[in-house]
Amino acid sequence: MRTIGLALLVVAGAAACEGTTTPMQGISGGGGGGGTTTTAAVTIGDNFFSPVQDTVGVGGTVTWTWTGANRHQITFDDGAPGSDTLTTGTFSRTFSATGTYTYFDGVFGRQVMNGAIIVQ
Repeated sequence: MRTIGLALLVVAGAAACEGTTTPMQGISGGGGGGGTTTTAAVTIGDNFFSPVQDTVGVGGTVTWTWTGANRHQITFDDGAPGSDTLTTGTFSRTFSATGTYTYFDGVFGRQVMNGAIIVQ
């Protein structure tokens, strides 16, 4: 008797749930990780970039923010205009084509501080 009652309960529960799936808000993609972001932030501390590498989509903007006491300058290997030499403030660049854009600190040099932005 218990087995029949349990079976009826499972069937009734399945019938009640049929067609009631609701997509979750704010979730995109279907497996394999979400989409690419349109903005990213890089912190410039005393002799480091954090994160060292980040990813944005085409048309995405990266903003670097100075937080340490040392002077630093963003210099891009592709020849694009970089930042002034700063100790405070922010610098932003918008990336319009896919690729990997490498950069380094123009004050302390590539050996001390370097990073990359991957545009997908």
